[in-house]
Amino acid sequence: MHKCYFGLLLCFFQYVIIAQRSDSLIKSKPNSFIHFLKNKDIGWTAFGGFDMAPTMGDLQRQIRLDIALTHQRLSLGMTYSSLLGVIEQYVIFPNIYRLKAQHGGVILGIRAFHSKWINGYVNTAYHWGQMIWEDPVSKEYVFSSKFECIKPEFEITVYPEFWLQLSAKVGYQQISKLNLPQVNSADFSGFFYSLGLKINLSNEKY
Repeated sequence: MHKCYFGLLLCFFQYVIIAQRSDSLIKSKPNSFIHFLKNKDIGWTAFGGFDMAPTMGDLQRQIRLDIALTHQRLSLGMTYSSLLGVIEQYVIFPNIYRLKAQHGGVILGIRAFHSKWINGYVNTAYHWGQMIWEDPVSKEYVFSSKFECIKPEFEITVYPEFWLQLSAKVGYQQISKLNLPQVNSADFSGFFYSLGLKINLSNEKY
């Protein structure tokens, strides 16, 4: 144990010595990191809104949150969705259960066109999620299944000269690997649309 502590102290002092040696270099270039970020045109975006997505033969509202880093025309980030509508059904008669679903994953996008008032993006997301039949009284999970989802979409934002923008999306989601009683993948696959607000703090000149 004492040897471990001695090794950690030695590493710490080595780090201090290296930091002191590099301190003069940092002081000589105080704005190098800022210039690096400007030259790389790095920014970020965040979206908050609702998806109207296929759910058991109907379009149901899902809350949706996206956040992504941007580099010129490209963006890469994370996305999350959760079913808001209440769906109750007989799964094992005479018990009625409530359906819950949430999923999230990675999203990759590219800006397709840029104009004074409108921007267009092509995005593709890959999700992992879980769907549950829940007892509405006890709140216990009765049946549960994991699933995967691919969501290509086209997005239009209005007022791109301002940091807060209106966003509209239309796309198609394909659910797979779902194994849940009274539910199949086709019940949640199909076209969807989305409306919300987007915060865009990225360079839009490209």
